[in-house]
Amino acid sequence: MSLLAQHLPADAGCAYVLAQHLSPHHESVLPTLLSREIRLSVKAVDQSMPLEPDTIYVPIPKFDLVVENGAVHLRPPSGRAAEPKPSADRLFSSIAEHYGERSVGIVLSGTGSDGSYGVQAIREAGGITIAQDAASSRYDTMPNSAIETGCVDLILSPGEIGDQLDAILRRPRDLSGLQAQMEQPTEFDDLYHLLQVRTRVNFRNYKEKTVGRRIQRRMIARGFEDYGAYVQFCRDNPEELDSLYRDLLISVTRFFRDRDQFDALADALRAYVEQTDRRPIRIWVPGCATGEEAYSIAFILCDLLGFPKRDEARAFQVIATDLDTQALARGRAGAYPISAAADMPQSMTEAYFTQHDGVLRVRQEVRNLILFSQHNVFQDPPFSDIDLVSFRNTLIYFNTTLQEKVMSRLLYSMRPGGLMFIGTSEHIGALEPYFERVGEGIRLFRKRRGGTLDRKPLERFGMAIRAETGKGGGRSHVVPKPLEDNEVFGTIAASVAPIGFLANEQKDLLRIFGDISPFTTVTDDVRGRLTTRMLKSEIASEASSLIPLCLKHGKPRNGVWREMPGRGFNRVRLRGYPIKVDRPVTQGRLVLVSIETDFVEETVLPNQADREASDYLAYIERELADAREALQITMEELQTSNEELQSTNEELQSTNEELQSTNEELETSNEELQSTNEELITVNEELLINSEELNRLVAEQAAIQAALPMPLLVLDTRLNIKSASRNAIQLFALTEHGTHIGHISQVNLPVDGFPRLVEICNEVLTLQKTRSETFDFDGVVQELRVAPYFLKGAELAGLTITLQRA
Repeated sequence: MSLLAQHLPADAGCAYVLAQHLSPHHESVLPTLLSREIRLSVKAVDQSMPLEPDTIYVPIPKFDLVVENGAVHLRPPSGRAAEPKPSADRLFSSIAEHYGERSVGIVLSGTGSDGSYGVQAIREAGGITIAQDAASSRYDTMPNSAIETGCVDLILSPGEIGDQLDAILRRPRDLSGLQAQMEQPTEFDDLYHLLQVRTRVNFRNYKEKTVGRRIQRRMIARGFEDYGAYVQFCRDNPEELDSLYRDLLISVTRFFRDRDQFDALADALRAYVEQTDRRPIRIWVPGCATGEEAYSIAFILCDLLGFPKRDEARAFQVIATDLDTQALARGRAGAYPISAAADMPQSMTEAYFTQHDGVLRVRQEVRNLILFSQHNVFQDPPFSDIDLVSFRNTLIYFNTTLQEKVMSRLLYSMRPGGLMFIGTSEHIGALEPYFERVGEGIRLFRKRRGGTLDRKPLERFGMAIRAETGKGGGRSHVVPKPLEDNEVFGTIAASVAPIGFLANEQKDLLRIFGDISPFTTVTDDVRGRLTTRMLKSEIASEASSLIPLCLKHGKPRNGVWREMPGRGFNRVRLRGYPIKVDRPVTQGRLVLVSIETDFVEETVLPNQADREASDYLAYIERELADAREALQITMEELQTSNEELQSTNEELQSTNEELQSTNEELETSNEELQSTNEELITVNEELLINSEELNRLVAEQAAIQAALPMPLLVLDTRLNIKSASRNAIQLFALTEHGTHIGHISQVNLPVDGFPRLVEICNEVLTLQKTRSETFDFDGVVQELRVAPYFLKGAELAGLTITLQRA
């Protein structure tokens, strides 16, 4: 902190508020140390104080700091006893709420994960986030935890942070210049093109103001004022494109965000579950970021369904998707800073989390219920048979056209009567006729049952977007429509395969022609993706092998006729047509699969052939009976083994519960040790500072005594010589004896007639008053002065003896 403070700008008009983790039992010496080393004003916050420019506000122990209404306030800690105080997360969140894009969050060296949630709040508000690099950190867990969130803009050393902060604070936050650049389609489209080539994501239909703010954040963080120079920097540095890409995704969320909305969702889900059959519940959370929202819904369903505590509980699955692979990895790990528990009930924290080293981790049995997958909601095929779509705080970043396209895909994925959960600032838009509101003031909607959907607006919403003609360039940029959505291709494909489907290399069904329901079976194995696994078993395996064969040879291939009874047919054959295109398509290479049917009547056999067939059938039936008997015996043996395994499993489960109880006790002890460790680290740092101060004082004392022109002796109350000036050492011929130089009675008096030091010192000790004596020393009248000195509280500490000319 000291090194950063030395590099902070002194006249930037900025207020600095610290959240240094402090021991509750020791007063911080940081204000005193900082005041000596920097020009900024330093104030210890012992009460509410108005924020003043160029001032550092330092906390006192046992309290959190928050910023509200232009002032910094003390607040009682809101977290658990073992959590660090003051809380950086709480401070960052308050700054983000009241200062928005004018806020800057810096995470320095420290232990634990405090600050990780706070940087997400500042990032979401449009502020700048910075973390100290590991090389310069004494304890790197705090900055590393913040970096792992993907919400840190810059990773620098303390000295670099101060210099970069000066540049950030002096940059005007005026979007007018960037807006002018945005009106030049060539330059701005170049940046869009660079992003699309690098990430395969098209941001052209994000709101311009949102994109502009995010680009400006990166320009400010990187120190660019010219938009064209920043574009060139992105061309030369792909890692900057990755940072801008993550910034545009805004992967920020938290548990039970907008708690009243989640309470209403819990009530709606309870009613929905009671009205539906025992089939598994399917939830889709597109734009899940780091997974807190998906886990929040999973916790609600676990409470409602008793899963996974009860074996007979109704199953459910949550599909959590996002574009940000780093955010998905964090969600998949289910590890969050301990401050994440502040937004959820204590009962849920205890039921669904374990805690270790200041990290909350979702229990494995709950994590198994959530499938995290990378998915582009406005480009990839939607999931199907979804009971609840939770798409919150993402639509607000899309323009109207993209909102309608995405909402049409979500509508397609939902079951009739399914629920749509959106953010408090979002709207259903043009698709409102297809939904009905669930409750007032709640952003929860139900898909209408019955009736037919008007396909024309849905097709319009699903079409690729054409960019408007730029004002200056006079040219338009057309984004090619995906082949699977092309109307001309659809007409031709339907004539070749009246009943069939279009599939890619991964065997995903991208488009369906005609009615393929007689050839499919929908089970829990589908799990949201329409693939060849949903075909009936008679043709599923052949479809999986036919697609790669068509792509390998580049020619149509026929399957074999297979027996499959149906309405108007009893045989089915597949035929695959590889699709050749000049340009790459979004889903890779494609194959059009046609499902052909036929009806073949049974042939009446002659009597002889009939008898032979009858004999053969009897033989087969006997063999089948023997096989069934053998299978029955095997099943009985397997059942016996299964019962033994079940008994063993119950014993293991009992042991596991005991271990779990022991583990919880250890975790509690670990929390206490973690808190104690934080306090010891803080006390150790203060002791190191005090030690440095003491060493400096000792060095100064030695230097003063060495330069003193007169003899000086310093004695303790036992008349041992604690220290002596250079002249005194030479005059009395002193040598060191252990921890002191010797007793005053052991000194060598330089001449006869020298006052009796022992008697004089004893008298001064007794009376505690100064005594002086003059005498002749080498023809010069000298004055010997013996004086007591005292510590605070009038406690006698010792004597000083000086000799000087009278």
